[in-house]
Amino acid sequence: MEILVATIWGLIIGSFLNVVIHRLPRALIKDPDASLDFLLWPASTAPCCGSKLSWKENIPVFSWIFLRGKCAHCGHGISPRYIAVEILTGAAFAWSAWQFDITWMGLLYASFLAIAICLFFIDLETFLLPDRLTLSMLWIGLLGSATGFLPVSPQDAIWGACLGYLLPWSVNKLYFLIRKHDGFGGGDFKLLAALGVWTGWVNIVPILCGASIIGLLVIGLVSIFKRKNLAMNQAFPFGPFLLISGLGFVVGRL
Repeated sequence: MEILVATIWGLIIGSFLNVVIHRLPRALIKDPDASLDFLLWPASTAPCCGSKLSWKENIPVFSWIFLRGKCAHCGHGISPRYIAVEILTGAAFAWSAWQFDITWMGLLYASFLAIAICLFFIDLETFLLPDRLTLSMLWIGLLGSATGFLPVSPQDAIWGACLGYLLPWSVNKLYFLIRKHDGFGGGDFKLLAALGVWTGWVNIVPILCGASIIGLLVIGLVSIFKRKNLAMNQAFPFGPFLLISGLGFVVGRL
């Protein structure tokens, strides 16, 4: 029963995460200091035509299926990302409840996974890793470590944040001296720092290496399917690779 309740809440929150993924980066591009009111107002609208959505069109997962992935107002296709986020968030909450029951620790890990899902898709779509999410992940991790809910001591968590930020920052500085342009974005530094809080400093290098390997494999597959070589200076979102790699180490510490 607890897993079912957690799954339902996860699906509902996943629907809200879609709002965050769509609105947050666009609002921050216009105004980096924008308040979060835009996440609650105006009411949900279709991203393709701006039509106000009824409650029938806001049911997590089922609305997308019943509408066959198309807007009921203009017939334009709705991105599969919407149903993917809802399913992933439902699964994340179900896993947290299965692993920890409905407890503060379960809520802590569910929050981590919800933020990770947001960051994954925002970076994938916009090449941005908003500070409001990466720093939230970091501070929630520090709070969990300080209260004993995380299997990482406060000292390891703090060192993890420091090394997670400074290591890619240093690599980027060296890369800039050689190539005359950045190899990492500033958001990647903060994301790895946040992951360092959740995993401890000892896992920073493995996470970074794992993300690099995953990235090379994905880029290689993209090159094969597109049948063209990708330019060395072509930008790619690195955040999703860091999150996939880091998630393995976060779960591995349990």
